[in-house]
Amino acid sequence: MLEKIVFIGAGAVAESLIKGFLDKDFITPDRIWVNNHSNTDRLKELEEAYSIRTTQDKQAALKNADVVFLAFKPKDTAEALESMKGFMKSGQLFISLMAGVPSDYIVSVTGQPVSIIRAMPNTPASIGLSATGIAAGSFASAEQLCVAKELFETVGTVSIVQESAIDIMTGLSGSGPAYLYYLAEAMKEAGVGEGLSEDEAARLVKQTLKGAAALLHRSGKTPGELLQAVATPGGTTEAGVNTLNRHQAKEAVIDCVHQAVRRARELSDPFST
Repeated sequence: MLEKIVFIGAGAVAESLIKGFLDKDFITPDRIWVNNHSNTDRLKELEEAYSIRTTQDKQAALKNADVVFLAFKPKDTAEALESMKGFMKSGQLFISLMAGVPSDYIVSVTGQPVSIIRAMPNTPASIGLSATGIAAGSFASAEQLCVAKELFETVGTVSIVQESAIDIMTGLSGSGPAYLYYLAEAMKEAGVGEGLSEDEAARLVKQTLKGAAALLHRSGKTPGELLQAVATPGGTTEAGVNTLNRHQAKEAVIDCVHQAVRRARELSDPFST
């Protein structure tokens, strides 16, 4: 059993994992620590919400930690690692949640053979429905990779990939929930524009997306097969889908993912070793 899990950084992804771990009874609140170097209000907010431990002292945070999540912003990487490296201990597992930061860069800055697992979860981890990709760095053992897999399986599904694929997963599944929220917002606005109240439109859109996602998950059919089944010739659905095609919506979604992946790769450029 893990005795101490630490988050260095207190953003949305860190909070979604904390909530997911606690809701699944994977670990007790007193074994989760969060460190944030400047935002004391955020630490207080998390402590009050989840009864976890918080500190601005990195030495106290890292002491006796089994797993340390690196959850700070990529631009803060060098500064954060410099402030931590004196307190890192052999045998600790570091799980990097940072887009674009290669594991070899973390090793080079710390000057230690740090055991790094790169991970790209998404915010549905907070309800146990994350899609997470993980990749082992040069010094991570097979046993440590299994520990990381077990951690993320607590809050959803896990794919073990090569580190080169993490940028792809960042653009596809890491950012993916935002694309659906964008669609949901557009559908709600359309419903309001046609005469529904905001509450009515929002309720219908939420249930529609929930039902469609569940059917896609359970039916065993491909998205294309489900689309073909519902878009009967001459019907209302076909009219809507034809409009999406005229606006090249499919190409826009493909380019959306491509641009997110490209940006993830761009983020790694300053960290090339």
